[in-house]
Amino acid sequence: MARFTGMGFMAAGLALALGCSSNKTVAKVDDSGLSRLNESQMEPVDDARVEEGHAHDALAKARANEAEARSRFEVGKSERDVAEAQLKRSIAERDMLKKQYADRETVARAANDIDAATQRIHATDLKLEYLKKMIEVASTERQLSEAHLETASALTEQAKYRAMRHANAPQADAVNGGSLDSRVADAQLHEAQLRRASAEQRTAAVDTYNRWQELDSKVRTLARPENIPVPPPTTGEPTK
Repeated sequence: MARFTGMGFMAAGLALALGCSSNKTVAKVDDSGLSRLNESQMEPVDDARVEEGHAHDALAKARANEAEARSRFEVGKSERDVAEAQLKRSIAERDMLKKQYADRETVARAANDIDAATQRIHATDLKLEYLKKMIEVASTERQLSEAHLETASALTEQAKYRAMRHANAPQADAVNGGSLDSRVADAQLHEAQLRRASAEQRTAAVDTYNRWQELDSKVRTLARPENIPVPPPTTGEPTK
């Protein structure tokens, strides 16, 4: 996760840069100047506010997705415990059959069950690896949503400033327009970096998913016929 350490320093640098801006810089433009704007002049401000609202909604969704990813990982850990318990039972059954001098075919089936249980654990470990990577993806995408909200907020302030400046509202004189432009540029850069990181993480997660599915398919072929569930109907999506 060294990649994000660098981004953390960058974010800290951005916060420091914003904190050290000119005294004319304000966190938000004085909205009282908007009363001077007509409907046409307010249009870019309204559009920016709508986008900012969408960004708030996207952040809430990203937070829910991250929580869901963590929940799926916990379920995966429980599946790992079940697979390990199955392996122990298969080993115990094989050992008991040997003590009872069971025929070779019966012992061989027990040995196959051990192999299948072992492979099932390996498949579950790959699934856990995939689910863990998906937590990382969800976490980065939550940070990305936060960054997008910062970008949208900065663009709203920029739109208000430009609209008031165009309308000659005196409130615009108290704002450092260059600092607003710099805030927008920095926010957009940070968002782009997180977007690239998210794409890279998702690619890695897909690779792990494919390896898990390949091994999981092999594990299913090793299962005893009586343990194979009835296939779902041919219509619709197959279930996992």
